Amino acid sequence: MRTASEYRDSGAEAAHAAAGEFEFASAVDAGLWKEVESLFYFHPRQHALSGSIRESVDEFGAPEIMKRGERNYVGIPERDAQCLFACHRTRRPGVPVGVVLYLRTHADLLRILHVVVGPAYEYGGQFGNRDVAMCLVDEVRRVAGCIGGVRRIALPYRRGSYLSVAPRRAG
Repeated sequence: MRTASEYRDSGAEAAHAAAGEFEFASAVDAGLWKEVESLFYFHPRQHALSGSIRESVDEFGAPEIMKRGERNYVGIPERDAQCLFACHRTRRPGVPVGVVLYLRTHADLLRILHVVVGPAYEYGGQFGNRDVAMCLVDEVRRVAGCIGGVRRIALPYRRGSYLSVAPRRAG
């Protein structure tokens, strides 16, 4: 996980360019339950962040795969958490390869609770150079700029790490 300054100073531009390879959606086809479950709950490296994940669950609640119509999404019962899936347009359109779960916790703050990227898209994976985690954070940052009053994004698993949000320009 990168710090806020490393995010700004590193490949933010590369992530923005790579983002064109991905489709971002708040829900995926209901037939992809097992893919979402595998991605979100059974990631082979989640143990590396288990303490931080546990803290987030203790504070905000346990994420669940939920169904709305013929679509699945990840949410937290009793919370207005939002999710975004990243789907690789050319490799497996519509199939999630990453997901981010976030929540507005204060008038000026979106808090990213969890970011998960499939093993093939992690650093060192076959598609690791796509930097899906950064693309997801960048997409949350774009969304945040469209929400009145939101000026910061709290990064997951790193207390006190924030990204600033540029407000949407009137036009």
